[in-house]
Amino acid sequence: MNDKSEDLLNLCSGIQFGAVDLSPGEKEFCNKLNIEVILLCKSMPDSTQTDALLFVMKYLQASFERNLNFFQYFYVPAWSIIHWLIEFGSREKKIKQEDIKNAITAHSMAMLLHPLDDQLNDGELQVTHLSLLLRSQAWEIMTNGLKRLADGAKSGERIIRDFINRYYSGISSSKRIESIDEYCDGFRNEMCTWLIVPMLLTRKITVNQSFSDAILKAYESFGIAWRLLDDIQDLEIDMFNQAHSSVYFCLPEKEKRIWDKTSGRKRVDFKKKPLELHTSKQNR
Repeated sequence: MNDKSEDLLNLCSGIQFGAVDLSPGEKEFCNKLNIEVILLCKSMPDSTQTDALLFVMKYLQASFERNLNFFQYFYVPAWSIIHWLIEFGSREKKIKQEDIKNAITAHSMAMLLHPLDDQLNDGELQVTHLSLLLRSQAWEIMTNGLKRLADGAKSGERIIRDFINRYYSGISSSKRIESIDEYCDGFRNEMCTWLIVPMLLTRKITVNQSFSDAILKAYESFGIAWRLLDDIQDLEIDMFNQAHSSVYFCLPEKEKRIWDKTSGRKRVDFKKKPLELHTSKQNR
């Protein structure tokens, strides 16, 4: 591989979103999200609680030296949108304390479950009794929190049902992707569990449909931007694995054929990133 290719791959692997300085309110909110993960572990059978906490700490690379932040590798908008919707709703006196608690609980579990589901399914994490128990417990806590939050929200139960249906249709779809638009549309479905809390909160705050639509579009756009960033960072891995990422679908046909002929043998030993916002990538 020539020097120019090496430089390109090194450049892509190091691209990141810009850093964000958290406000005091955002820091406090993030702490509340982390507490929910600890409560998840405490809700499990006594014999599994310690192992569950150690599993999640290792999985999300959290440590006591970093104030046990389970969401340090999530880009801030993944959760700060909930904070600011709550702030706005509280000022308008449309959000109750019970709503805030349910929103924090449900969204914390949704963020934990998204990569966990993918990595268990893909074999990147070992399927054990503990990991299955943790997954099922987190899912139950999330859905119960969503149901409580949906109380009093217009079409709240339908929102939960429709978005969870979209989530499973996305992660289980066998449809062959042929374009970058189809790739992004598929990911909109795969991130649907993250969309439920913002949608329920907007329905509590206002009946203005355009406001709800704008929040949905903005959050989906953030998620897709994260997905595309992951694909740029993983350019070398995907190319050598002949996986069709978003980068592949943006290439001219000639370059796509070169991509598909690339040897499946990896040139280097790749280190797994702490967290990726997964989506289905088609292999040749």
